[in-house]
Amino acid sequence: MSLHISDAVIWQESGDGISLYHSESGDFRTLNATAAQIWALVDSDGDRETVIRNLSLLFAGHNPVMTARIRAEVDAFISSMIEADLIEESDPGTRATRSEPAARS
Repeated sequence: MSLHISDAVIWQESGDGISLYHSESGDFRTLNATAAQIWALVDSDGDRETVIRNLSLLFAGHNPVMTARIRAEVDAFISSMIEADLIEESDPGTRATRSEPAARS
């Protein structure tokens, strides 16, 4: 499945994390440093497994217990962002081409 940030989301990186604003719902959130790292990887990689693999390499090394924990945390975060319509997930072949990237300040 392919991940991408909703076109309705405006976001900005700060020293404390990332601030998100959903222009259609009015939802405003601030992501902490860990969640901001996941968000940035979704933005750059667009693939759940790639995000998990990159974070596992960075933080877990070859520790399978830590890798499993990272997988669970990333899955929970991405699922919550999909539920809030901040991230969208689709089959790579079915996603329509976006005319504009998600807004970023």
